[in-house]
Amino acid sequence: MAGVPVELTPEDFEEVTQKPGMCVVDFWAPWCEPCHAFAPVFTEAAARFPDITFARLDAEAHEAVAEPLGIDAYPTLVAFKDGLEVHRVGEALPTESLDRMLAALRAVDVSEEKRRKANRERTEAGQRPSGVPEGATWDDGDSEWSFGPKDAKGRPHGTWRYWRADGTLCNECVMVQGRPHGPFQRFHEDGSVSQEGAFEQGQLHGPRTWRACDRFTTERMHEGGVSERVRKTVMHYDHGAVRRVEHFNGQGQRVVPSTGEPYPTRPAHLPGDAELREDLNQWARVTLNADGERHGLTRFWDAQGQLLWEAEFEDGRRHGRCWSRAEGTYADFRVHFEEGRAEGDLACGEWSLMDAQRAVVLTRDLGRAMDEEALARSPVFSNLPRSAEGWRELAKEARADRRYREALLATARACATSLDLQPLRQGLEELTLPRTKDSASEVANDVVQEAGQAWAPMADALMRGGEAATLLRAYAVLLDQTDRPRAALDFLHAAMLLAPERKEYLFTRGLILLNLGVADQVHQDAEGLAEVEPDTARFLATYARALFPRFDFWAGQEPPRCSYDGLPEKPARSLEDIQQLVRKYATRLQAIRGALLQRFKPGATVSWLPPDLSALLGEGPVELKQYEVEGDEDEQVEVDETLDLELGLADLALMLRGDWSALSWLLWSCGETAFRMPTRIAPPADYGQAAGQASQRLWQSRDRKFRGNASTTKPGQGFLFEGVALGDLHPNLVSIAERQYAETQAMFYWLNDPDHVSPWQGNLRGS
Repeated sequence: MAGVPVELTPEDFEEVTQKPGMCVVDFWAPWCEPCHAFAPVFTEAAARFPDITFARLDAEAHEAVAEPLGIDAYPTLVAFKDGLEVHRVGEALPTESLDRMLAALRAVDVSEEKRRKANRERTEAGQRPSGVPEGATWDDGDSEWSFGPKDAKGRPHGTWRYWRADGTLCNECVMVQGRPHGPFQRFHEDGSVSQEGAFEQGQLHGPRTWRACDRFTTERMHEGGVSERVRKTVMHYDHGAVRRVEHFNGQGQRVVPSTGEPYPTRPAHLPGDAELREDLNQWARVTLNADGERHGLTRFWDAQGQLLWEAEFEDGRRHGRCWSRAEGTYADFRVHFEEGRAEGDLACGEWSLMDAQRAVVLTRDLGRAMDEEALARSPVFSNLPRSAEGWRELAKEARADRRYREALLATARACATSLDLQPLRQGLEELTLPRTKDSASEVANDVVQEAGQAWAPMADALMRGGEAATLLRAYAVLLDQTDRPRAALDFLHAAMLLAPERKEYLFTRGLILLNLGVADQVHQDAEGLAEVEPDTARFLATYARALFPRFDFWAGQEPPRCSYDGLPEKPARSLEDIQQLVRKYATRLQAIRGALLQRFKPGATVSWLPPDLSALLGEGPVELKQYEVEGDEDEQVEVDETLDLELGLADLALMLRGDWSALSWLLWSCGETAFRMPTRIAPPADYGQAAGQASQRLWQSRDRKFRGNASTTKPGQGFLFEGVALGDLHPNLVSIAERQYAETQAMFYWLNDPDHVSPWQGNLRGS
């Protein structure tokens, strides 16, 4: 019915889309939120364009229709005219953009589209399409045909032209000795100009103009949030550097790019080259270097033209004088302005806080700037323990050398070691800028969000008065991620001393303790965290059980079950083969166990380590090899039985888990119920179910991991992993289950197929 979208099925899809006239299909999925938000926009458009057939297809339910069309994102709109696909868009369009697309559909010349399609097919076949001159060559990198004169050295020299795969002219420019030099034009598929400008010695120079097109085009100008109301954009270049960008509507009026609304009047006292920063609603005067980075004096004003801040930049970083308004930013209510210096984006030297009359209220020396490389090398981040006195001595040395960042961080470690917070509070009060509580939180949170993986910006934020507990916790996270858990624990404990009310820090401590192998304390932290963040507490407790499970004989503790057909009845390997594989697993497990033990003090009791399996080795460890074998279709398959024992504790624990599971099920497959060398092969009656279960659980884990809530395993459903249903597992914990069953599946694949040479073949962990 005209004006109402049709719900398509595989049976009527071709009939609807291939009939004469215009048709647009919305491919959607039930779980896709943008699809549901777009549905009413699509329906309303159907009423405005009654001459166009509107249709919707549930691509999830009808993959047989969507997949051959290459629909891999939702929503995707595909436009047909007289049965020919002429355009597609892989996003939910706003009303205005959708209307433009539908209007463009009316203007499509089907015979021209068929000619272009035939040309694309010729290009794919390596043949020159019609309209492209003889002698033109195809460039895979640019996806263009090109043709033009050359100089005596074979370099492009003169007017060169470029064509798309469909044979339409897309570019024309003047080349001089291999470089663009002179005017150029780009074209929409309908032949109208899409861009024009000029090069000088290979660099854009002068105005470069983009022009929109009302027909379908592959030329882009409405990207990065630019409204389709913008019909012309002019970017002014100075030898490759962008100096100014202007946007215009169809009537030639300058407009704001994101909305297409008229450009506001610049306050009269601002310089003529000050431009509106629409995202900030501020005016800015910014000079750039050839790489498009801020360079020189940069100034920002509010919408009324009041100066907000100015700073000198050098190649993209603040370097030199900095000044800004600071009302309500500092603890002293009199402060209205701040002024100081920066080196490489880092505050340093003397900073002044001033009142409304520019009289100095407070000065503070922020010390020497320490860049990323210098701070990363600092002993303050060492994983080696020191006494509280040792850290205090380091802080004293750093302070004497005006390395105040290091001094504060060393003091934090001293406080964590001695549980004496006073020296840290005193150091923060003496060395950092005294912000209000809200301002301190904002500074700290901003830098953690933007640069939480870097050493220097967080220390700089600390000196500028950023909230210390937040920054010290961020350092703890970074140190833990770089395998320095002892250092991480010091910084986290200092943060907890500063902000004891923040129970959520127990989660961070739990993760650090897991990397230290302190499992018992983690469960206590999970209990404390449950008061404020029960879901996070459950994750932490389950993660602890996953990393440090009870290492007993896992196989056969529950009857194996799967829904696969064609399962094997017994292993296809000889007893000798199985015994040799048992030795390899035991060798790997003993090596991992030994590597983990070395991370603790001699004589320490590590309750979660698996039992000693040396009884399985007889004459000692066997050789673990790395080599290649020939797979299907002469493909080389890597076999890697070796271990990287330098990995972090958590990675070693997960490796241990995978091998433990595989060995348990290998022995169970021979009829064993304990870790002893099998002397016969007596598989249980449900052997095939166990082999299938490993593969099915691996598939279920990967389905849950990659499809999330769209997985076939819904919340509360699925096999139990460390006491939690698969459907309720956090994605990170699903990855642990996936890894365990990948190793178990690889073992069963080897056990059931004599053509496989090792469970550590690279091709045995698919699903």
